[in-house]
Amino acid sequence: MAQIFEGSTKVDNYTHVAQLAQVQAAGSLVVHKQKQTIALFYSNGRVYAIDNRCPHMGFPLKGSTCKDGIVTCPWHYARFDLASGGTFDSWADDVPCFPVEIRDGEVWVNLAPVVDLHTHHRQRLQDGLEQNISLVIAKSTITLLDIGVNPSEPFLMGLRFGTRYNKAGWSTGLTIHTCMMNLLPYLDAQDKACALFHGLSAVANDSAGAPPEFVVHPLPNSTVDFATLKSWFRQFR
Repeated sequence: MAQIFEGSTKVDNYTHVAQLAQVQAAGSLVVHKQKQTIALFYSNGRVYAIDNRCPHMGFPLKGSTCKDGIVTCPWHYARFDLASGGTFDSWADDVPCFPVEIRDGEVWVNLAPVVDLHTHHRQRLQDGLEQNISLVIAKSTITLLDIGVNPSEPFLMGLRFGTRYNKAGWSTGLTIHTCMMNLLPYLDAQDKACALFHGLSAVANDSAGAPPEFVVHPLPNSTVDFATLKSWFRQFR
């Protein structure tokens, strides 16, 4: 059996993780390689590899149900496309997925990083503002500061969003947002993300329900056939 699943990375960092027969027999399997915990799933004749940590709240995906290529977390029921890692629930996030090769009955997974954290969490912050999801705003703000982004960057994102979409023009949310930014020089490092979050979430709350309706992003790097879409429609209707 030869299977090659091409992901979005071109870096070859394949490592052996399991025997194919093991994954087939178990249906799902958790392995630990290179300081990462990987969840393997066998679905529709293929092996898929995703990070075992649910991006919603960080709980393990071990024990998730898998049907028609959709993994459902047992903790808060966030749903993910196995082929791309894309989430069906905007309050969660995409789960990192890894390219898989089957070589002589052995499962090999490419563990090279596939996501640019800066780009990804800028987009997640924008999503949080558009959908008014405080958890998404909080996680993206914390991550951006943790990777060394200047606090002015998320501040300006919130400022642009509020001035463009706030139905009342300049109002309470933008005032709170500006006050929080002005406080940053006087705060300890661990408190800066909290201040930015309060400002950004106030902006999102002020703009909630106002036009336009924002487009939900498609699944990343995934081409879904009609038969699969039909089965998904039955699940989500």
